[in-house]
Amino acid sequence: MPVILKRIITDKTFLITLILAIFSMTFGVVKLSDIDANTIMSLAALILLITIYQALNILKFVANYIIAKCSTIRSVVLVLLLCSFFGSMFFTNDVAILTLVPIVFNIAQKINVPKILTISLLTIYANLGSALTPFGNPQNIYLVSHYHLGIGQFMMMSLPFGLVALLSMFVVLLVIKNQPIDDVTLPSIEINQHKTWLLLGATLIVLLGILSVIPVYMALIVSVLAAVCSQKSVFKYADYGIILTFVNFFVIVGAISRIKYVQTLLYQHTTSSLETFFSGMITSQFISNVPAAILISKFTQHSYGLYLGVTVGGLGTLIASLANLLALRQYSALSHHHSSFGFFKTFSLLNIGLLLFFIIMGFIFLSV
Repeated sequence: MPVILKRIITDKTFLITLILAIFSMTFGVVKLSDIDANTIMSLAALILLITIYQALNILKFVANYIIAKCSTIRSVVLVLLLCSFFGSMFFTNDVAILTLVPIVFNIAQKINVPKILTISLLTIYANLGSALTPFGNPQNIYLVSHYHLGIGQFMMMSLPFGLVALLSMFVVLLVIKNQPIDDVTLPSIEINQHKTWLLLGATLIVLLGILSVIPVYMALIVSVLAAVCSQKSVFKYADYGIILTFVNFFVIVGAISRIKYVQTLLYQHTTSSLETFFSGMITSQFISNVPAAILISKFTQHSYGLYLGVTVGGLGTLIASLANLLALRQYSALSHHHSSFGFFKTFSLLNIGLLLFFIIMGFIFLSV
């Protein structure tokens, strides 16, 4: 317990968001319901699972497999980005990031993969890929329910955007040097097959909870049981700082969203699809795209404009999407003594560049 507490109170991201949460409560009202219990339980379940995967050396095994099958650094990054893009479509962007970021670190221990650049791109394409399906991210699930969209209606909105996003990946990938992978001796990694199969079964149940097929608390219970049965030390090394950071973030968002000036401004700028698009995109930069979708939906019936706005709005600032914050936390936790400023700089430059591109594409989609 002292080790866990020490890690939490020395967690800079947690401390900064705690200060901002306290400060934000002086400007807006905060309710207990602002803290999304389902998100917190889902995140806790995922963190425990990923910690188990690490403890059982499964992520190192996957990293070695990717290296063995690829001939260049660019091809390694391409495989990771495709896993992120298509994986997030079915398993959500948070799952893709939590799973793939540790794999990047394991790969980087053996070959010269640019960690910060790769993780930044992973996060971007997890956000973009998750936009293609009704269950790829929380805002899609909400919008489909709120506007009573059929699967056909949703796919008509998402497929053109998704195709452009996928094509952009191959262009952006050119920033990665096509450097051949030198002969590298990969150590033989033994994994416990019995525990691995049990963990895969637990993972399936947790994903069903995240996708609301079963109650999410059941997913958390299963992940705890999986930790007890596989390796109890998981509880000591799990990153609880991420969970507390998200609690702080929900408090900040709740306070900002109840400021009357903000609500009035949104009401005045959601009278058309194009206005709704820009309102969704801009609002996401300050309160994240999930609460932006919930907030703006109360003022407009322009579902396509809002969908594009909060999807594109996931790019940009670190808080534009909760997945962005999750990637930063993963990088900070795994890089140990390295500063997060380098990550922030690279992440921001890539996000702003792609944000501008997709703003143009959003304008074109809504104008056609």
